[in-house]
Amino acid sequence: MLSEINKSHMSAINLEQVNQILSLAVKNGNAILQTNNAPTYGDSIVCENFLVTLLKDACSSLGIDSNVITHHGGHSFPDVTINNTTFGIEIKGAKAHRSFNGNSVIASTMRGGLKKVFLMYWIGDDKEVGYRDYFECVATPVVTHSPRFQLDIDLDLSKSMFGSGEDKVGLVEDVIFGGKNINSEKIIQWMANRARAKGETPWWIATDESLPTGSTGLSKFTNLTMDGRNAFLKVAFLAFPQIFDKSSPTKYNGLFEWAIQRKSIYTTRDDYSAGGKVEIQIPAFSKATILVPQVIQVASDALKSNSKVFVNEFGNLSTSQFTDAHTFLDAYALVLKKHLQHIYEEVKDSDAGNIGADEFSTMLATYLISKIDVGTLIA
Repeated sequence: MLSEINKSHMSAINLEQVNQILSLAVKNGNAILQTNNAPTYGDSIVCENFLVTLLKDACSSLGIDSNVITHHGGHSFPDVTINNTTFGIEIKGAKAHRSFNGNSVIASTMRGGLKKVFLMYWIGDDKEVGYRDYFECVATPVVTHSPRFQLDIDLDLSKSMFGSGEDKVGLVEDVIFGGKNINSEKIIQWMANRARAKGETPWWIATDESLPTGSTGLSKFTNLTMDGRNAFLKVAFLAFPQIFDKSSPTKYNGLFEWAIQRKSIYTTRDDYSAGGKVEIQIPAFSKATILVPQVIQVASDALKSNSKVFVNEFGNLSTSQFTDAHTFLDAYALVLKKHLQHIYEEVKDSDAGNIGADEFSTMLATYLISKIDVGTLIA
């Protein structure tokens, strides 16, 4: 008899009840995160286990058998399905980002028979759990290797790629749930058309399931807005300080690959090594202005950008994680000064105090770092 009752509970769940389960799970999760017993955000496994537990507990509180929640895990999309319904829940999390890469547009692992998928998320630093319709969070797919949905939990609904307007790919019920699988061909054609319209080169390798961040196609650096250029260069100069070292034959090692794979931007050395010199003033070195390579001005302008930078995504300045912006800048300063020392040869005639190359490079590094708004560096 009990199994029959449970079975009836499992088969009777409708959309309203699913929203009740999610709402209660979110409410309980946010309450837990404000206590001393709050779990610490970790990897995807920690995230999934916490949120699935919240879902099951919410079911129990609502008098619904918690076994209706099936956690598939692995590469399954979505991570959770609700038994005997057409509803699924994809689980995502991030330490600080409120936008992150979603699932492959190809969706070869998408579970069949679904008509609606929710996104349930956990933002670690914000101590926030929430949920939303998954496809309301997709502004556009992103591409570096393979096309993937990019999720923004704060996305204005009008900015979603789905809808009936000329700039939309189509309705969710048609493109996502209209057949046995996602209509990947339609999405990819839409992506390609958008990329070409913006002067980009659409590209991807569909067999690669990596998760980089980028735009629909490759954008030329020179086609970016001034703000876009400075935001890109800010990260480039912070992640690759060897760019300053004109004497190094390996100064661009890794830079161009990173620009394509992480930012979907096609950039060349000319974007960093503009000829000529500019005047700057470092009073502790010289009362008069000094002439330094143009790259110093390019970097100064870029580092002033108010765009946010997640410093623990670099991985090339230190093998350990930075706990805050200041520990990152300390490590950055040490590396940066090494790549600035060569500039001393161009200004040593102005070195009235005979401070030497080492001290000068420290001053120049400090000059550049002073341009950065520390609040834009996220550890």
